[in-house]
Amino acid sequence: MANISQVRGALLEEAILFLLEKVGYETINQNTSILDDSLRAGSSGLDVRGRGAWHQIDALASFRSSPAFMYPLRLMVEAKCYQASRPVGIEVARNSVGVLKDISENYFTMHSRGGISSQAPRFNYHAAIFSTSGYTSGATAYAVAHQIFLIQYENVPVIQPLIDAIMAFNDNCITNYGKRAISEVREIYRNVLNERTYPVSTPRYVTEEGREMIESSIIDAASSIHGSYFGMLQGRWPLHLLTSTELPAVAFSSDTVQCRVTGYESGNWKFTPSNTLRESEGWFELQFSLPEDIAAMVRDNFSDREAVANIKQQHFSYIDLSGIIGGIRRNIRLELDREWISNYLESINEVRN
Repeated sequence: MANISQVRGALLEEAILFLLEKVGYETINQNTSILDDSLRAGSSGLDVRGRGAWHQIDALASFRSSPAFMYPLRLMVEAKCYQASRPVGIEVARNSVGVLKDISENYFTMHSRGGISSQAPRFNYHAAIFSTSGYTSGATAYAVAHQIFLIQYENVPVIQPLIDAIMAFNDNCITNYGKRAISEVREIYRNVLNERTYPVSTPRYVTEEGREMIESSIIDAASSIHGSYFGMLQGRWPLHLLTSTELPAVAFSSDTVQCRVTGYESGNWKFTPSNTLRESEGWFELQFSLPEDIAAMVRDNFSDREAVANIKQQHFSYIDLSGIIGGIRRNIRLELDREWISNYLESINEVRN
């Protein structure tokens, strides 16, 4: 039996899928036109074939462009919208690792003219866990060890109205906590986000109050986030970079942009261009949050040759950012003062103490 936290997590997952589509992903669900024999419409949502079993995965996205020499990329999304005092625990990471391993080992057989057969994976699967309340140290260590990406939204102002709206979705908004009830929540959300008319006049499990909340405050908050970009810090640590407005194309005449990090006093961290005035049309602020344990790992690995192999200047760190800028898919490198990571950790400790 599900609970209100799982319903809120489903709402956050749908919002994240919406933001992923701004980057270049396409949501896969049981009604999608790209179903193949690795996917099926289950009784309560999308099922994905693993090596040993079928797995219900409600939030799955495929990247529209596959890099050369790689199978098509699919991302398994899991989101947790907990109270601020409740970080995501290791059990969530363990579950993601188990499912990811099984679906990644679903192979298909290729036959050659000589009668020789071989097996190869169908897709390049990855998994990411998104949290509004951070992670325990155990969850972080376990996820990093098994290459599960962690994204958190603590102290990110642009997404806070969405989190607040989802947290306001309570027991009065739903009459049942079964899987089909959560599927109905997702269906209402997806239809409104995609400007489709909900096919059922009276939902079975979502109350009128709940439906109105999804169609108004929750949708409005998600739609107000116009800029969604993903970046890899030092080539290995993922960040979801958000802004209320799209990045201005004029700021990226070059594929490398010098940036500074602000937020040492407020704890609301942003990347801003180093050589652009705030009043300029090329100004931008990319908001982000980085789990504390991940930040410590970044700090400890700055001297790692592999981590800095592609840095043009040793005193700079970098983020490789991907997203749609000026209507064109771009890959941008943001070069950053490496001292910011130490200041980031010091700021966290000051707030805590």
